[in-house]
Amino acid sequence: MPALKNKEKILRLVDEIPAEELGKVVSLMEKLKKPKKKNIPEKYRAIYEIMGSYKDSLSSSEEFAKRKQEEKLLDR
Repeated sequence: MPALKNKEKILRLVDEIPAEELGKVVSLMEKLKKPKKKNIPEKYRAIYEIMGSYKDSLSSSEEFAKRKQEEKLLDR
């Protein structure tokens, strides 16, 4: 029930705010809605920045195994 009371309190407070200040309220609420960024140690930052960027260019292990099998057949 506290969440419902908080919502009601927020709505009451918003009704009392002057119209020219409502933009600030909206900005604050949007900021609070965004997920928080992870606190990544500096030494791992580069890894997290490129993570997933080569997803389409790397082959799956099945494709790799198939190519290796074909290479082995060619070597015989």
